[in-house]
Amino acid sequence: MLFLASDDESNVPGPRTNLGPVDPGASTVLSFRHLLSEAISSFLTEAGLGSAQVGEPLSELLVTLSRYREEGEPLFPVAFLGDDLDGMMRVLNGKDPVVVGTGPRTRETVQRALKQCAPLGQGRWWSLYLLLVPEGFRYGIFRTEPSPLVETPLERMRRAGDDASRMVGVLQLAENVVELRALGGLTRHVFLSGARAENLLPTVAMDELALGLTADVREPARGLTRDFYRRVLFEAMQSSHGTLVAVLPKGGSALPLFVDGVLLDTPIDMVARVMRHHEAPEVESASAVSAMAQLLRGMMATDGITVLRSDGFILGYNVFIRHPETLSREAARVGGARRRTYEVLCGWVGRELTTAFFRSQDGAIACCRD
Repeated sequence: MLFLASDDESNVPGPRTNLGPVDPGASTVLSFRHLLSEAISSFLTEAGLGSAQVGEPLSELLVTLSRYREEGEPLFPVAFLGDDLDGMMRVLNGKDPVVVGTGPRTRETVQRALKQCAPLGQGRWWSLYLLLVPEGFRYGIFRTEPSPLVETPLERMRRAGDDASRMVGVLQLAENVVELRALGGLTRHVFLSGARAENLLPTVAMDELALGLTADVREPARGLTRDFYRRVLFEAMQSSHGTLVAVLPKGGSALPLFVDGVLLDTPIDMVARVMRHHEAPEVESASAVSAMAQLLRGMMATDGITVLRSDGFILGYNVFIRHPETLSREAARVGGARRRTYEVLCGWVGRELTTAFFRSQDGAIACCRD
């Protein structure tokens, strides 16, 4: 938590004549918590939950999820708060809700709910819920569809419009960056660090990359494949590993820029796989797409660059480039070297590349698209 202390005598409460000598160490303590709670309470009022007295608990949920860890490992659960479990399940396409506990509407209940439920809500199999009940909160988990071919609960919220249900979704986009979403398109992005609010949002960067990966795909395949890539990319970004992606134009192949790595003899056609399932939804076609999604996440978790194409093909991974200043590969270097590699890739965008994407190990993110 951030605190600011002021030694200005004008901040000392009460009439000066009744205080006696001023204690040089006296200070007024200011916390960002009350500012956040006020903003959250205003958001809840717009979402139709303003009278539920959950501003403080929701602030706790948001702050805790912004960099949640268990046993030192980062976790990325998605949480939903509402007053109608059946309505929540209908909007989010949730199934099999499991009650885990109850408690008063306090920060302590939120912390306990996260401790008990967050480790169960990894990947896209399970999400958390906090239900408003007369005794406070009833909390638990519900099952969601993990396939990259299916809308996520938050995607369903985005297109739900002005549904009669009242609910709020909370999701960590990056460390100390949280999305707060309600129905009807109501959204807030909360930065809980010194990061500048005008910095590129992770969702915007990933949308740009997904657009670059499908720029040369015809509709309706373009929209379906773009949604697939967007979902896979978001899950891949929830790892602690940095990522570099280079997108070649349609028909492009290995460039002189690439000096080492794994370039596939037969590029993987994701558009064909996605459309095969769209035209004939079967277990086997869905399994094939999910397996490729996992393969792509694995590629993006390796060192070097993952290489794709603007017609939706996957070309290679663990690829390195020739840096103009050294003309040599520095595979052992991380961090700053990844950023410098991204800058080199950006220099090729509009020439031999259509898109370059970068995510550092500490969560910084950028995308350059022609």
